[in-house]
Amino acid sequence: MGFLEMKKRILHYLILAAILLGSPALCAWLGGYDEIWEGVKSFPPRTEDWGFHPEKLWSFRRPFTWGAFIGLIAFTSWCLWPFVKRMWRCVWTHGEAFGLGKVQKPTAARFPWWGWLGIAVLAAGWILSWNYHFEWLPKLPERIQVQISYAPLWAGFILIMNALCVKRSGHSPMTDHPWAYAATFPASSLFWWFFEYLNRYVWNWYYLGIAKLGAAEYSFYATICFASVLPGVCAVAAWLHTFPIFRDEVYSDMARINLRKPGWCLFLGVLATIGLTGIVFFPDYAYPFLWISPLTVFLLVQFLLKEPCVLDSFSRGNWSVFIRFALAALICGFCWETWNYYALAKWVYSVPWVHRFQIWEMPFIGFGGYLPFGVECAAVTAWILPALVEPPKEK
Repeated sequence: MGFLEMKKRILHYLILAAILLGSPALCAWLGGYDEIWEGVKSFPPRTEDWGFHPEKLWSFRRPFTWGAFIGLIAFTSWCLWPFVKRMWRCVWTHGEAFGLGKVQKPTAARFPWWGWLGIAVLAAGWILSWNYHFEWLPKLPERIQVQISYAPLWAGFILIMNALCVKRSGHSPMTDHPWAYAATFPASSLFWWFFEYLNRYVWNWYYLGIAKLGAAEYSFYATICFASVLPGVCAVAAWLHTFPIFRDEVYSDMARINLRKPGWCLFLGVLATIGLTGIVFFPDYAYPFLWISPLTVFLLVQFLLKEPCVLDSFSRGNWSVFIRFALAALICGFCWETWNYYALAKWVYSVPWVHRFQIWEMPFIGFGGYLPFGVECAAVTAWILPALVEPPKEK
């Protein structure tokens, strides 16, 4: 990275920090929201105490309503319909053209040895994570079990997904770009700490089983756990691309949208403003923007600094990265929620208006939040190295 590029990257950091961290904090301070402001100032942004005050949680203050639930279902379905229709057409109409009508021989026949290691590590992590749920398992000290159960699960998962990529295509993010892929781990920690910060405004999830950890201890172990987000989503997105239905050509002739045009920039700016101020002033309505506003700000800063953007492909009608990463985050989300459910240290949701029909701890409609979150993962990953979100080369 040259000197000018480094200066631009530092400027990007500063602008993002000022907008994403500063805007809601300034609103809370100027608006006199003392309880929120005190929570925002605290570090680390711990939330386990929220479970002791159920009267403050959104699932109690704003109980389930059918109108909100049906409205969010309808909006999500409307957004997803073009992609679902495209997949359906590819499978049932053009199956042979995309290699879906027959079983194809994998490019690489061997499953890497470190993939088997990943399976063993994931299995051990799963047993450790659910240790206290099964009476027949020997029990570890609670403090140790909380500290070491989460990271092995996702370390194993990341190894497995990269190994599956190698088996199917001969390539993977970990083997093709090892140093850039390694950089996604610390970037992932910072990335998720930011969402923990935003959660101080919306109170949509809180943690159980961590009360015995001190502030420094909690920060250390949480940072290690948060490091798995971007590498996991990136690996699953690369694995999805090994299937013909997720190839670029399937999504290369969709709607052409140039997000750099003034009208679209204004639209993104409005979304960002509503989100970053709304989570302070009306969090019970604006909480879905928590998963949208950071992406819009990130894109606008890239446009301002004339940097390449992961969604520039929209202008060519290519939505393949968008659909792969959105679905990859949804797949990872299902794994997160599954492994979380019986864990000793776990998170619990409290979502206004739609807190019903839970799958594990997550209200059904809440899984929709993983879709824009996946696109945010793509934007940050591409910022580290564009090749990490591009299709892996085939042999």
